[in-house]
Amino acid sequence: MKKIFHYYSLTPEWQHKLADQTETKVIDNKIIIFPEKIGKGQSYFTQVTPGISVFFIDLSLNTPLKICREVSENDLYIFHFDLSEHVNLIKINNEDYEIGSYDKLDLAIIDNQIESSYKPAVHERTFAVRILVDKSLLSNFIAKYSSKETKHQTKDKTQKKDEFYHYGNIDSNSTLLLQSLKTKSIHDLSFDSFIKGTALKLLGNFFSRFYDLENNTNPLTQAENEAMNKTKDFLLENIYGPFPSVVFLATMAGMSESKYKIAFKKCFNTTPNNFFIKEKMTIGKELLKSGEFHTLTEVMYELNYSKLSYFTSKYYELFNRKPIDDFVKKGH
Repeated sequence: MKKIFHYYSLTPEWQHKLADQTETKVIDNKIIIFPEKIGKGQSYFTQVTPGISVFFIDLSLNTPLKICREVSENDLYIFHFDLSEHVNLIKINNEDYEIGSYDKLDLAIIDNQIESSYKPAVHERTFAVRILVDKSLLSNFIAKYSSKETKHQTKDKTQKKDEFYHYGNIDSNSTLLLQSLKTKSIHDLSFDSFIKGTALKLLGNFFSRFYDLENNTNPLTQAENEAMNKTKDFLLENIYGPFPSVVFLATMAGMSESKYKIAFKKCFNTTPNNFFIKEKMTIGKELLKSGEFHTLTEVMYELNYSKLSYFTSKYYELFNRKPIDDFVKKGH
């Protein structure tokens, strides 16, 4: 069995070690096409937002392969979603687990400080998505995870207290998201935007299941107001990307989804999604008038939209004008 070793980081440089060991190259810092002697398929890596990246692999092996992830200095949690239609093996802390959609155990969350390995089945289509998340974004989740005593106990006495892994099920909504990803080509122009949006929705679905919904109509504390401003700043800093799920923003704020929605409304008199759209359309108006684009489609892609009709409708709702009315074509 061939063994290959790699590490993870939120930026794309880690892929080169993986590509070198499989005797191929990284294309555009995103794509690896595996050579035929390894198997048929590819992988795709992209940064979703600061603190979140996603790695996608779709591969049918021709030879047994063990993919070993080494511990690195990067403080990450790895959310592994496996929708392979067979059983693969994943090893965490020297314990083997079967994982795959047919096994009903298809989700693993691993601390980057714990070594793990992945052995896809040979002559079967292996399909998995790994979302890498900076630990600093999930401190509240980790605290609640420990408090619920769902931390997985192992025989490894060297494991640090803040290291953990979780092994369980993908929810049905996430399964549908992953199934839709199966039908996409990594060479489509819209693939990068699609996988970024999918990654955020997968995280949102997970946290939606994890947190107990609770209502809180009390006045916001100073800490809660600071949390609202933190998530608002996050939206503004990532205005060119897709909208992160409300549940993900709530996790960042250390609140349940319902409490976060109420708190955001109190602070900004609107919903997180409407706030995001308004700011995005405001920037869109500046881009349209900039004279730096040849077509409306270019502006649309710059704003991370894939449907011109959606962009047009949201723009009209806000300004009572169509994008074409404000568009200054490059060179004119």
